[in-house]
Amino acid sequence: MESGNEGLTASMKTFCERWEWGVRALVQQGNRFAFDVGLSAGVMHEQDQYIQGSFKVLTNSAMGNPYASEQEIIDKDWGGVLSDNVYTQVRDADYSDESFDRARENSKEAWKGAVRDVNSSDILLSNQIIDAAGLRDEVDAAVDDWVGPAPQPQPSGGER
Repeated sequence: MESGNEGLTASMKTFCERWEWGVRALVQQGNRFAFDVGLSAGVMHEQDQYIQGSFKVLTNSAMGNPYASEQEIIDKDWGGVLSDNVYTQVRDADYSDESFDRARENSKEAWKGAVRDVNSSDILLSNQIIDAAGLRDEVDAAVDDWVGPAPQPQPSGGER
């Protein structure tokens, strides 16, 4: 650098050297501060995520889906966690006639299956007596008359 006056040039040179060292020290100080804050921010973020996940699981256990895993709940946003509860499940349920007809048929089939299971249970003394007396075919026929024949297994694969 050159200026018209030798004293001004020397003063400017001294000022620039000091400025350079001051800026260098400030940059190093800033980098050290950013590094320290970055580590703290990362740890703080991880801790916040853990606490938030814990509260999501707690909220779900109080009012949400009891069959969901912890990871499924943690992966949901708060809107998803809060929207899956008893109130919304009742509010959003399918109340159509077709839904009630399906439920009625499923209930009938479940009761028929329960009757067949009781009839074929070897644990019950009455079934052991029926088998010992040789009356199994007659009792099975009576159960089939009462609840209908047992469903036939569907062929597996492409056979029909």
